[in-house]
Amino acid sequence: MPRLFVAVWPPDDLVARLAEMPRPDIDGLRWTTPERLHVTLRFLGECDETPAVAGLGAVSLALTPARVTLGPSLARLGRSVVVVPAGGLDVIAAAVTKATRHLGQPPTNRRFTGHMTIARFRRDWRLGQWPPAELPTLDATFTASEIALVRVEAGGAYTIVQHFALS
Repeated sequence: MPRLFVAVWPPDDLVARLAEMPRPDIDGLRWTTPERLHVTLRFLGECDETPAVAGLGAVSLALTPARVTLGPSLARLGRSVVVVPAGGLDVIAAAVTKATRHLGQPPTNRRFTGHMTIARFRRDWRLGQWPPAELPTLDATFTASEIALVRVEAGGAYTIVQHFALS
């Protein structure tokens, strides 16, 4: 079975802006490539695509577009993930989780933390590396008018299975 997740993708002009942000050269830090920049609403894990498509198709009809705010500064999430905070997607994420609760791995019991992963540290990163002196900042908004079901391919590439417009 494929590994799936549900996400919101920023518009191309914002992706270009994110790609132009300074990316300090920090030992052990790997920056996310522009085509992988997204906000995950729910990670399903190994799951059949057919019921996921059906559940997301139904829930998308009940949702309206949301204004997403990114930034203003980068943050660490856990020990190894560098993110841009993403606000405004709580209602959509909750609806997606409710509609897909029975699919894939069980949803987490923690509150949704909207974020876009922009870099990851290797497992052996040193605490003294963060935050760098030249930490980039971002203050951006966009409208999330659709959600997407995404498949993670064997090599790690993302394939969008289907887009779902928000009413």
